[in-house]
Amino acid sequence: MASFVYNEGANGLLSGGTITWASDTIKARLVASSATINKDDTSMTGHTAIGTDQTLGSKTKTKDTTNDRIVFDAADPTWTAVAGGSTVGTVDIFKFVTNDAGSTPICNIDITDTATNGGDITIVFDATNGCFYLQE
Repeated sequence: MASFVYNEGANGLLSGGTITWASDTIKARLVASSATINKDDTSMTGHTAIGTDQTLGSKTKTKDTTNDRIVFDAADPTWTAVAGGSTVGTVDIFKFVTNDAGSTPICNIDITDTATNGGDITIVFDATNGCFYLQE
């Protein structure tokens, strides 16, 4: 699976949309490699978390005129002592409201399958591309 921006997330981030990157509660979720998700998902229902969702800090939104895109970035999240027995395949970035049904998926980041073993998992966002970007 390749990384992608959810249609609902892109729509919410557009001018006048329902997602304000700088001030909304934006979280990251470890998702099992076996999860069935697609870019048309409109809520976090069915995106079962591995470990505890992490609230993203130091969020930035930068206009990249060289590459004609808007880059969304944040501090690299760390999940501490993730219980063993699962395999993480992707990370979801989403706007958290009160529960999964009310929360909006923004992007899905494909990572190397990682077996959990009680240790920490840190996701390092790309220095150039951030968490994700939107491009014309």
